[in-house]
Amino acid sequence: MSLVRAFIDRLPFSSIRSRMLVIALLPALVTEFGMVVYFTSQTLNTAEDALYNRTSNAARHLADALPYALITGDTALARSLLGAEISNSQLVHARIVGPQGEIVASQGEAAPGNLVVRHATIRVPDADLRDEALFASSARPPRPMLGEVEVRASRDPIETFRRDALLRAALLMLGALTLTGIVAWRLSDRLTGQLRHIGRVVARLARDDLAVRTHLPSRGEIGTLADGVNDMADALQAQRREMEARIHAATADLAARTDMAERANSAKSRFFAAASHDLRQPLHALSLFVATLKARNRQPETQPLIDNIEASTAAMELLFNALLDISRLDAGAIEAHPVHFPLQRMFDELDKQFSALASEKQLRLRFRPCPFTLHSDPLLIERILVNLIANAIRYTDDGGVLVACRQHGRMVRISVFDTGRGIPEDQQESVFHEFVQLHNAARDRSKGLGLGLAIVSRLGRLLGHRVALRSRMGHGSVFSIDVPLGDPSLIQRAAPPATPGQMPDDALVLLVDDEPAILRGMAELFDNWNIDLVTAHSADEAEHWLDSVGRPPDVIVSDYRLPDGDGIDVVMRLRHRYGHDLPAILITGDTAPETIQRIGQAGFPLLHKPLRPAKLRALLTHLIQQSRSGGVG
Repeated sequence: MSLVRAFIDRLPFSSIRSRMLVIALLPALVTEFGMVVYFTSQTLNTAEDALYNRTSNAARHLADALPYALITGDTALARSLLGAEISNSQLVHARIVGPQGEIVASQGEAAPGNLVVRHATIRVPDADLRDEALFASSARPPRPMLGEVEVRASRDPIETFRRDALLRAALLMLGALTLTGIVAWRLSDRLTGQLRHIGRVVARLARDDLAVRTHLPSRGEIGTLADGVNDMADALQAQRREMEARIHAATADLAARTDMAERANSAKSRFFAAASHDLRQPLHALSLFVATLKARNRQPETQPLIDNIEASTAAMELLFNALLDISRLDAGAIEAHPVHFPLQRMFDELDKQFSALASEKQLRLRFRPCPFTLHSDPLLIERILVNLIANAIRYTDDGGVLVACRQHGRMVRISVFDTGRGIPEDQQESVFHEFVQLHNAARDRSKGLGLGLAIVSRLGRLLGHRVALRSRMGHGSVFSIDVPLGDPSLIQRAAPPATPGQMPDDALVLLVDDEPAILRGMAELFDNWNIDLVTAHSADEAEHWLDSVGRPPDVIVSDYRLPDGDGIDVVMRLRHRYGHDLPAILITGDTAPETIQRIGQAGFPLLHKPLRPAKLRALLTHLIQQSRSGGVG
């Protein structure tokens, strides 16, 4: 059995049908072949024995019938007897050989072939010696030999019978095999049909069609298999319904939580924008008064006090500007303008900018030479590196800071190494969030505001550059950014810096703001600049004063939030009356993303409170000169 099983396992057929046919036909073939061989051999042996017996009997019969013919010398009778025996015993030849070997009589064809030859001795009959008294009581002497008879029979009928028998056996075996094959085929066809049906059901289950079932009777092993597949499908369908119910519940809960978070975030944004605006208003007025006080001060003993006030105002302005950067990035108001630029030139400028700060903390600041050309926005890349280097110097107590670069394929990785305290692994993601400072629990303002890395993360996403962090506690940190390589042949020469122009002596500026303190502060500032200024709380008041002056302004400076509409509406109304090409500047303390987007879409220059007086004067000078030279404001 092991040999048969090994033979079946090695068959090149893989289907159940082919294996069943082999299993059914192989034993039948072996059995039928054995039976055919056995019975055919027995039949042939019987026919062979009958041929030998027939020829032997014919020889003995002739030996008993020929003595008289030989004694009397009647050869005609002898030939007659030979012919009759040939006919009766189906012989092909018979002859009589005398005692001296001579041929006495012969009948039939003596041609050579596949023959059976038998001999018998012809002796004198016993009757001739029956009266001899001499031998009555003693041993009888042998009878005299008259000759020998020889008969021959052909084996051709045996061979014909053998062929016929083999042919009949082959036909019988073929018929039996055909019948066995038909029965096995029908049985295997039914079995394989059931298995194919189960296979199709399983395939549809695999394609997520859990409603399909098998339709087979629950009989035998196939029925048990079909019932098992149906049970599995029922379990999968029940599990899916349970999973869908859980997912639906989780989705509803997540949607509710998301909606709650969005409402909370929207409320926080509205509160933050309102608080930012309300805080910027007095700070803006304070910065104007400090600038005016510093310009008018003539007493040296009060100068330190003014410097301290100015420093405190600058620190507050730094915080508000950082918050403004976050808002502008979230609002999409900052756009990237990639160009090809050399990295080493930027490293040289950063070295000059931070060398004094590193020396104050007795740190070593090094920039490795980087001869690569990058393709990105140089202003935003510089802003990222400024934040990373300032952060590294701020949180490094001893050792130093290294800025280096390395090429990786078509990218250049710029890395800032420091020997600071390091960042725990579980907090390395949170450092890129707003107001996160790991080593500043007392919120020391000299250690920053916790917004630098948040700005770096947002700028990296804006540029599509990967920002990464590696750090070990007690060994320092490495911040890196991957920037695409550029083409040195596409570097554009930097335009020479424009020479600042002079404010015209007859320039007139209109300021619209609803805060009296801001109006007073701006009036004092413009008075120091010797620039004519018309202030108004609203558009109606602005029109009244301009009509009394009798001339349109050179520039409109308007707050965005006003009682009778926003600054855009005020500017458009005044432009409609005094000229559509009238330059205008909008000033706001609102950092809401939608506000920044709306002002940007309107196309007006935007300054945020608290503004720097020098920046305001430079912008006013530029717009007035551009307007008077024929440009569009």
